[in-house]
Amino acid sequence: MNTPKHRRSIAFWIIVVFLVLIILTTIIGPTMGVFNYNLTVRLGLQDSPKQVGEFGVQVNRAFGASDTIIYLPLMLLSLIGLFLKRRWSLVTTAAVAAITTYTAATLGFMYLFMPGTPGYNLKPGFGIWFVVGATAIFGIWIILFVIRQGDKLLD
Repeated sequence: MNTPKHRRSIAFWIIVVFLVLIILTTIIGPTMGVFNYNLTVRLGLQDSPKQVGEFGVQVNRAFGASDTIIYLPLMLLSLIGLFLKRRWSLVTTAAVAAITTYTAATLGFMYLFMPGTPGYNLKPGFGIWFVVGATAIFGIWIILFVIRQGDKLLD
């Protein structure tokens, strides 16, 4: 007897792709910046000391360290749990979305409040504002989706 294959929802794949992209960008940006900040600057993945000052470099590295020890493991757990259809993955996925939204909002406010600070010369363009805004909105969408329809991710 042939049984029909059960397909995952579109929302599942959107969230999985989002997690994979964030994992990759976190590893090659903030995580690598903790260990070799100059390399990430040369690759265009971090802001240079001329743009953000030495204080800004250390703030970026602090975010990177936190991303490495908290955010990355949560994202990996979420991916594993979602694929294994574990209920706890809804909690870790919501946590990842909350961290994502909080980080995007914090960066947005830093871009607003930092101009005029000695040593800070970064002038974020439209692309940066778009990514920050879209990331925050997408993070909120994931949180709301998990709250209202999270079981669909496990079906």
